[in-house]
Amino acid sequence: QWKVRRTLAFSIHELAVILGDQLTAADLVPIFNGFLKDLDEVRIGVLKHLYDFLKLLHADKRREYLYQLQEFMVTDNSRNWRFRYELAQLILIIELYSHYDVYDYLRQIALTLCSDKVSEVRWISYKLVVEILQKLYASGADDLGLNFINELTVRFCHCPKWVGRQAFAFICQAIVEEDCMPMEQFSQHLLPSLLSLSSDPVANVRVLVAKALRQS
Repeated sequence: QWKVRRTLAFSIHELAVILGDQLTAADLVPIFNGFLKDLDEVRIGVLKHLYDFLKLLHADKRREYLYQLQEFMVTDNSRNWRFRYELAQLILIIELYSHYDVYDYLRQIALTLCSDKVSEVRWISYKLVVEILQKLYASGADDLGLNFINELTVRFCHCPKWVGRQAFAFICQAIVEEDCMPMEQFSQHLLPSLLSLSSDPVANVRVLVAKALRQS
């Protein structure tokens, strides 16, 4: 019965704490893997507590789940946007992986979610983008950080839709707020693009540009 599996999916991370890492790897991981391919009602429980479960696994086992995160983008019902919302909240799992893994796997998920049809998903995923940038710069991977910034500029600053341009302004504002990259790098690579939006035809974009500039 899916309702029984759903209950266990929401609490499997608590069982893992009680059983310890060896029993978890032997007995709970196969069940957890089954839940990943289950009905949406069951999968959402796994997704909500993904960080709590993954942090209990060994690094090599944990890394296997990176490839499966993309699968959460596919749901039984495309209107089931809360899945994507939960996925965008996976800010915590960034600390469980190296900056290379974050760049290779989580970056692409974050970019896709930033263009979601649902605004709640978009707004939370902008924060995910900022956390990824912070991880890259904190790890000294400035070249990867710069690649990501160029990607954000092309995708959002030059977006024909105003929501994309607004997203760029918000991301810039959040970068300054969180102090997640050196200010001289921000001035060199992001500020010119941000200033170009100060004469945007859409007022909502200009307002966010003003907020970002006021804070920087």
